[in-house]
Amino acid sequence: MRSNYLWYQFFRYGVVCPALQMFHSEITVGGADKIPQDKPVIFVGNHQNALMDALHVVTNTQLFVHFLTRAEPFQMPVLKHFFRSLNMLPVYRIRDGFSTIRKNAATFGQCYQRLAQGDAVLVFAEANHDLKRRVRPLSKGFTRIAFGAEQNYNWSLDLQVQPVGLSYGRHRKSQTPVHVEFGDCIPVADFKQQYEKDKREAAHQLKLAAAQELKQVTMHVPSLDNYPIYHLLLDELESDRSKVLVPDIVNDRVSVTADYVNEERVEESKKLIKKADSNGVKLADFVNSTSFSVGDLLLSPLYIFALINNAIPYGFVHWVTSDYIEDHVFDATAKFLLGLFMLPVYYLVISVLLGFAGVNFSWIGGYFVASVLTAPFFVRAKNLLSTNSAQKLKQKKPVAYESLKTGLDEFEELREKILKG
Repeated sequence: MRSNYLWYQFFRYGVVCPALQMFHSEITVGGADKIPQDKPVIFVGNHQNALMDALHVVTNTQLFVHFLTRAEPFQMPVLKHFFRSLNMLPVYRIRDGFSTIRKNAATFGQCYQRLAQGDAVLVFAEANHDLKRRVRPLSKGFTRIAFGAEQNYNWSLDLQVQPVGLSYGRHRKSQTPVHVEFGDCIPVADFKQQYEKDKREAAHQLKLAAAQELKQVTMHVPSLDNYPIYHLLLDELESDRSKVLVPDIVNDRVSVTADYVNEERVEESKKLIKKADSNGVKLADFVNSTSFSVGDLLLSPLYIFALINNAIPYGFVHWVTSDYIEDHVFDATAKFLLGLFMLPVYYLVISVLLGFAGVNFSWIGGYFVASVLTAPFFVRAKNLLSTNSAQKLKQKKPVAYESLKTGLDEFEELREKILKG
């Protein structure tokens, strides 16, 4: 048994997995039956949402997964040991210092060993993250690991490269749905002859194969220049967030949308997005409104408790994501990690204070359990009580509101044509 086996399994299934279930409104998984159970695997995922991407892959497979991550966090000794206990392996980049690049050889060597013992390695081959819903060009790092492992063990591993698509209802928000889609496996041995003739071409072909499959398991907009119109039509104006998650549905829509794309419409979509940003309004708020339901009425006592109980910690989280984090790709990760580690501590502190105040232990235990279970209700309760950005704009700047609304109405008509096929 691996030295960290029990700790790793406890942390991913006993801590991270239930925390993710509470953080998101729903987590769905497709293609799990395609994951090999008796062969080493390199998972190649798209990278849109920082650490959240890795957590969703790791918690949705039974394989013992090691994943590559940026080297900066490993510079602190305490964190270094903690990260390694969770199977995180450092990858050094030129920005870390040109001399550190040589350390990657040791990391790749560890990957070879882990794969040889039947484990999985997770690589985000786009090499950086981006909130845009498209697959960016893949780097060659994962091909180096794939071919290096097979060559190191005389092509006896039957190593599989498996693309995995990660799709988020809203990247930066909690209590929104997530879909994880595992694609078809690509046997590395299929490229053996090509590799022995031309290593560079074999790496290129493996990258192409992985990229092509990755584009089938998550939304992919081919043209970056035309991305704004796809973003507006298929993302911002979509009230049913599940339609953004299912690869077959959304990529069919991408294909149909291509017939309606022209320079004028792309420029108009850019103007609308820019105008919305300048007015501090979210275009999605024009078509998405929070309505009070019978279920909300029944849950209202829990909503009130969640609002009062979590006002301080959630206020801190909002401050961190709004004023401290510059790259919004990290918003969801910050919210999740702060919630995972800070909320239990906060509830424990309140419990201790209640104990000093003479409250019965059973009531304190009930408070702690109720706090954990109702924490996800805070977002829903807050949304029900707050006015969204479009409504605020209508009240404060009616002219700007009407201008945006008119522009969106034209795109709504175009969207209807697209949905009809």
